[in-house]
Amino acid sequence: MTALPDSTPPAHESAGLRAEAWEGLEGLHAQREAWNELVRCAEVDPLGNDFDWVFAHISAFGDPREVFGWTLTDDGGRPIAILNFRCEPRRGLFALTRALITQDGTFDSEYLDVIVRPGFELASMERMLELLSSKRGVDCVVLTGVPDSSPSLAALRRLLEERKLPRRERVFPACAAPLPETFEDFLKARKKRIRSKIRSAMRRAEEAGAELIWSTEPETLAQELESLFELHQQRWLAAGKPGSFAGPERREFYKRLAPDLLGKGQLAFARLEREGQTVACQFGATIDGTYYQIQEGFDPEQADLRVGTALRGLMIAELIQQGVRSYDFMAGIGRHKTDWGADPRPCTTVAFALPRLRARLAYRLREYLDQRNASRD
Repeated sequence: MTALPDSTPPAHESAGLRAEAWEGLEGLHAQREAWNELVRCAEVDPLGNDFDWVFAHISAFGDPREVFGWTLTDDGGRPIAILNFRCEPRRGLFALTRALITQDGTFDSEYLDVIVRPGFELASMERMLELLSSKRGVDCVVLTGVPDSSPSLAALRRLLEERKLPRRERVFPACAAPLPETFEDFLKARKKRIRSKIRSAMRRAEEAGAELIWSTEPETLAQELESLFELHQQRWLAAGKPGSFAGPERREFYKRLAPDLLGKGQLAFARLEREGQTVACQFGATIDGTYYQIQEGFDPEQADLRVGTALRGLMIAELIQQGVRSYDFMAGIGRHKTDWGADPRPCTTVAFALPRLRARLAYRLREYLDQRNASRD
């Protein structure tokens, strides 16, 4: 772990909020109690903003020396917000240095947000801009995939407008499917073609002796994760692509994350087994009535049995029985999701310049070029 430097910056005060600075993994870990308290009450998604998720992610992917942030408290010492970032390595001699939310940058974490106690969004965003503006070496900030319903996003947009700080926004597509009270109702809501496809795949899996199994034992979890890694890689290598688990970082992340989820009773890791072999698997989490589909894989040699479709159908049937009312596909949208009833879950990625001349000029130049190109279309 990277220890906090001896010269820890002092507390600052403005807008009635105190800011205690911290750095590195040790500094991040020290925020766990306050972090968990705020996530329980803040209007943020509970998966990608969970402390264990963040710590596992930065431990596997990041350079601890890049991590920094502030914890905002009121006059009574009550935690109000966690401002957690990592400083992205410079991408070129003339490139701007960007601050990202700690767990961003690898296409694993979705629905990221600034963790703020309800009612303090505007004051916290104002404090965040002040602190980031005073952070040496940071030119701009990128907040990826923030739900459009986020009160913090609304407050940030207001402040950026007031301070005339240039920003860029783009749609970050994500989607989720509502789940009814019965699986039969779920199937009836699908198009006839999709309904027949799901029923046929589930029937063929049953006829082939395939069985749905959930991972529930800590002793076998590591071996079951290896099945996920292998099947995911087989699928993508067969398509001529490297796959998500080609490198060791993402494997390490899942090895850290899975036991945390299992210990909290949130792991929803299902496998379809046939003749003692795993032919499809899906790794996810169930939190507050929502199932999050994080990763999946299947044996391409079993594609004729539609094992991936069969597994998802069997899982949804059991999730509905467990009282789960939303199947969240997370980032991305397409027919392979909308066919299952997924509706868009609007999110936005917002990037903005801090009040530095170089950053402002870079953003204004990009805005001018975009407008010029649009006028030519």
